[in-house]
Amino acid sequence: MALPIGPARLAVLVGAVLTPLIAVAATPLSSALGASVLGVIATAGSVRRGTPAMWRMAVSSTLVALLAGLATLTGDAVPIVGTALVVIASLATSALPRYGLTASGGMVVTLAALLLITPVSTPVDDIGAWAGPVFVALVVGATSGWIAAVLSVALRGHTLPRPELPTPTVPYSVLLAVLAGGFTLVSLWAFPDSNAWWTVLTVAVILQPTRDRLWSKLGARVLGTLIGGAVAAGLALILPTAVAPVALGLIALAANVVLTVRGAAYWASATAVTITVVMLTFDRDDLLRGDLERVVFTLLAAAVTGAAVVLLRVLPPPRRQPRAG
Repeated sequence: MALPIGPARLAVLVGAVLTPLIAVAATPLSSALGASVLGVIATAGSVRRGTPAMWRMAVSSTLVALLAGLATLTGDAVPIVGTALVVIASLATSALPRYGLTASGGMVVTLAALLLITPVSTPVDDIGAWAGPVFVALVVGATSGWIAAVLSVALRGHTLPRPELPTPTVPYSVLLAVLAGGFTLVSLWAFPDSNAWWTVLTVAVILQPTRDRLWSKLGARVLGTLIGGAVAAGLALILPTAVAPVALGLIALAANVVLTVRGAAYWASATAVTITVVMLTFDRDDLLRGDLERVVFTLLAAAVTGAAVVLLRVLPPPRRQPRAG
């Protein structure tokens, strides 16, 4: 039976969740903030499946962060190696629909795309080429592990509602591999060091193992992005200091944690995520441009994902060759 979580306990929980991200944002570790946020969302998003699921997501986020960072060191082969990593990570999510963890798995795939398309500079780059990827992976591992530990302790004795697990009607992992891999390849070739990784984020969030859920998620994602984009644009016009975007981004992330624990409608969570990403990704002077880019990339990826699912439905199934004899 699901037990209610009181406001005081929930407030302490949110504060504990935000503590490592505030530490990352306020120190030289800030170059790993975006990757850390995705790792935290992946880990916290699996809270309804219990402690083991959260730790698996924390470990997966750390490993993928390391591999993505190392892939950026492959020179001219980055588009091929990076796309292969995204495809493999996507195919590795094949078992997740059975546990209601598609959203968390999608965040891990997005984490790879972020670090591939927008490589980060770190305080330890002078040590050696390998030092930056290791640094980012350690920060992602520390923040994700902290979240898994805090949520495990804070929710001990509380049973959260388990997600419904309908029979899949969409080849989830294969479609994720094709779409996320395709957007990653195009981004690495045509839009390196840009915010085109948001296309992968949109695909990862929208794509669901059933058509009904997919269309519902697509509509909620577009609605949440438009609302969150409008709010972020308004805030960009009135923010007084450079510190304000980070503070508001962390507040929006806290809201997303609360919404996840409470099982709120997805459009509300998408709104919070939009504000979080825009505020934590751009400097104050670039907020409007970044906000517009996010909306455009989101709508593009949503349209392509919807078209792919429609195409799968209208195409005839493959013919089975009769066995000889």
